[in-house]
Amino acid sequence: MFVMPPLHPILVHVPIVMLIFSLLFELAGRALDADWWRRAAFAMLVIGVIGAGAAVLTGRPSGDRAEHQGVAERAVDEHEEAGRLTLWLALGALLARLIAVRPGPARGAIATLALLLQIAAAVSVGVAGYRGGLLVFEHGAAVRVHGHPVPSDGPAKTEKTDEKD
Repeated sequence: MFVMPPLHPILVHVPIVMLIFSLLFELAGRALDADWWRRAAFAMLVIGVIGAGAAVLTGRPSGDRAEHQGVAERAVDEHEEAGRLTLWLALGALLARLIAVRPGPARGAIATLALLLQIAAAVSVGVAGYRGGLLVFEHGAAVRVHGHPVPSDGPAKTEKTDEKD
């Protein structure tokens, strides 16, 4: 029987790379007043939005599997929230960039809004990626040894207790 591999760990690298490099190319394009850099930034932003959408869609089943494995629900939920926030910020940046190409009195303000949303998306995807890394490397989400899931220590690893005895 063919079992489809978990796609989320494969797909998440697309928005991480594309959204961060899209911002870097946009900043370079603005600093150098070079249209090529800005066009490349826009293409990467489009790919980053598509990748973020795919990562969010495949993240729900991965999160459910991680929670079933014993990973703290709070840690999974924080990662999911950062991923959804990234998707909305990146989509907002993309829409603002599309609107900003039209001539008009608000063009400069919309272009600035697009840049701010793009910065926020790059930061947010970094946070989501960091939290995803914690799920794997700290909580053991989706980690297998000899084909068997490694049980997580669960909430005890994520909640600190005061030991004042």
